[in-house]
Amino acid sequence: MSIRDQIAFLEELSSIDVELRRVEEQLEKHHKGLSGMQSELRSLEERLKIDRETAAAMDRTRNDLVTELRQMTQQIDRSREKLQRSRNERESNAAQREVEELRKLHRDREDELERLNLAADAAKNAIDDAEKKRGALSSELTGSADGITSSMGELEAEKATRSAERARVVARLPVVIYRRYESIRTRRPVAIAKTHDGTCLGCHLSVPPMMFQKMRRQEEFEQCPNCRRILYYVPLDAGPTSSR
Repeated sequence: MSIRDQIAFLEELSSIDVELRRVEEQLEKHHKGLSGMQSELRSLEERLKIDRETAAAMDRTRNDLVTELRQMTQQIDRSREKLQRSRNERESNAAQREVEELRKLHRDREDELERLNLAADAAKNAIDDAEKKRGALSSELTGSADGITSSMGELEAEKATRSAERARVVARLPVVIYRRYESIRTRRPVAIAKTHDGTCLGCHLSVPPMMFQKMRRQEEFEQCPNCRRILYYVPLDAGPTSSR
């Protein structure tokens, strides 16, 4: 196989790899898009679960406070009755202190209940907002999933076609050239470059004159001393090629 034939296969392989990279990037983008929405939905579900548990705990505490306030009101009433039945100043003072202490505790519990009511209302609003957001995100995910799944199916089909084309081209290339190509491609997305006038069109730097004169004979491939791409000579009037 002549070097001209190998150049044609290398350019075709490079063009296929560019398309394959584009397809794989789009597939990854779709995967990330779906994964991101699914992750956000899971986070909302977890937050809703925690918020509901917190709201339920506040409801239980609020019920306990209401029960305690009711009991304290009854205690205050009994202490007032005791005050009214006082037989001397000592009993009267003791009963009065008891009433005042109970009233203070009662006010403290009322303040606590008020704060708890405000917190419970805020928690309820947060749950309502999260449920609305979850519903919207769930609908968006359902709609997007259908479109993304369809698009991913088309991309996977294109990837399979390109991969088959790639295998066909690889089979035509000498093993040594293909291995060098793959080794470079691990470091650079595009592993080949051409030159018309001694300037590598991959890195746009000049190659040594003796190397350029050798490439002009088109007897073998060289590697650019700067970017290490597989470098080959193509006359300026040879027309556009697929290498980059």
